[in-house]
Amino acid sequence: MNTKFYKLLTGLFCLIIVCSCKQQSVSVNKISAIQQKIDSTIIADKAIDSFITPFRDHLNKTLDATLCIATVDLTKHDGELESKLGNLTADISLHQVEPIFKKRYNKEIDFVLLNHGGIRAPILKGPVTARTAFEVMPFENELVVVELSYEKVQELVSYLIEKQRAHPVSNLRLSIVKQSKEVQKLIINGEPLQNGKTYLVLTTDYLQQGGDSMNFFKDPIQLYKTDYKFRNALIDYFKSIDTLKVQLDKRMRYAE
Repeated sequence: MNTKFYKLLTGLFCLIIVCSCKQQSVSVNKISAIQQKIDSTIIADKAIDSFITPFRDHLNKTLDATLCIATVDLTKHDGELESKLGNLTADISLHQVEPIFKKRYNKEIDFVLLNHGGIRAPILKGPVTARTAFEVMPFENELVVVELSYEKVQELVSYLIEKQRAHPVSNLRLSIVKQSKEVQKLIINGEPLQNGKTYLVLTTDYLQQGGDSMNFFKDPIQLYKTDYKFRNALIDYFKSIDTLKVQLDKRMRYAE
């Protein structure tokens, strides 16, 4: 074969390869989709179902085992500025965290503030289970303690007065004049609010970061971790007792 012709043929072949390898421009003209309902009409995969059945049965057995008994329905709507369920969750948080906090930091918690919206289900009369705790608190919220200045606690109280909602509290007693929104009485851990004193407040990490507009919790003097999930505190408490006992005790109320 002629050498010049061979070189020409080889070059032409390489050019064809290079041109064919150039990236083609692609444009999307239309996107279509269909809805697939997740319901009883879907045929189960027997192999997958048989594999997960033992795990599902074990999980359900664990979640539905009776831990204690509720003698009445506990909801967050059975009072004006407090509720039985709110009082219970705040008291449980304090009861479960206080010994841990004292042992770890050698300090005592002054009071508790949680949020009304964080409670997502009632505790109904009858068996109380771990599933109950997951329904009441479906979030991965951790209990934390924040050290607040006197001024920040005043902001906290102003928030409660402005919202006039049954936010769960413990170790705090607040009486307000409904029309004027003035404080008639404020007692924290058995004593009046003291100017110049700092207070250790138990709450959740969600609220500490400003959730539910509780911005007074942000940038505290000190933040203390407990490594204790709110839900786990509920479950541990349920395991430790036979019967849930709680009442409305006017810890937050309108002045008479």
